[in-house]
Amino acid sequence: MTRIEQYTILSWNHDFWSLVRYFRSLRITGGKLAEWLSDLRTDACLPAQTKKFPIDPQHIELLENYIQDSAFLLSKALATLRSEEESLAFCKKLKFPVGSTKTQNRSHHQSSKALIAAVSGIARKACADANIGIDLDPQRRAIWFSEQGLHVSARNLDGAIPSLENPKAVWEIKEYWGKTSGGSKMSDAVYECQLVGLELRMFESKSDISIDHIVFVDGRDQWNSRKSDLLRFIDLHQQGLIDHLIVGREVESEWSVLVAAIIQNKG
Repeated sequence: MTRIEQYTILSWNHDFWSLVRYFRSLRITGGKLAEWLSDLRTDACLPAQTKKFPIDPQHIELLENYIQDSAFLLSKALATLRSEEESLAFCKKLKFPVGSTKTQNRSHHQSSKALIAAVSGIARKACADANIGIDLDPQRRAIWFSEQGLHVSARNLDGAIPSLENPKAVWEIKEYWGKTSGGSKMSDAVYECQLVGLELRMFESKSDISIDHIVFVDGRDQWNSRKSDLLRFIDLHQQGLIDHLIVGREVESEWSVLVAAIIQNKG
């Protein structure tokens, strides 16, 4: 996905992103959205609050632009998501072995791990060709340390280059192929990535270490039913808590380019 300069020039901890997060929490659309924005512009304060909280008029204008721009990015992301059959066809074409997520209830859809297979297969080959280390199945948390301090990832991640010790790039994979609508697990996925990204940015701010935080998302049916969560991923990407958001079929073209850049610049 593309990052828009108008927003990415802001720091990840800029007050504007708190305003965006507040707006998302309201879940307002249509005519109510226009009314809310009108009240916000008129009073330069958050509407319908018992205590007045002033908002910078420049941030209000930026928010109005962002609502439109993020809606466009959402439509682009939805059009880029793949079906499970499409993701499996890509892995078959490149001869990537694909595992599956087993559930005890056999009536539930036994989802494939096609996105994991594609991400791992592409990265494995690139790193092997460059003689660079890679961890594709971390069994423990990543750690970073410098003279300014130590950071341990909030949880196990899905991959790291070149290793789990001071990795230059880490990634998380959120693929959901069930045939039913998505659920709270997808909201949890956003929160997990936000936590990892926030802690990485905080550590970077006090250290001399720079880390690429990459998130992969796929699964047309389920993400279409959780558009608000996909929008939150887009927000995290524009904010800079996620450096690279790779959606759907973008893994087929953009991931190899990004891995090459990581190897060249940071390997």
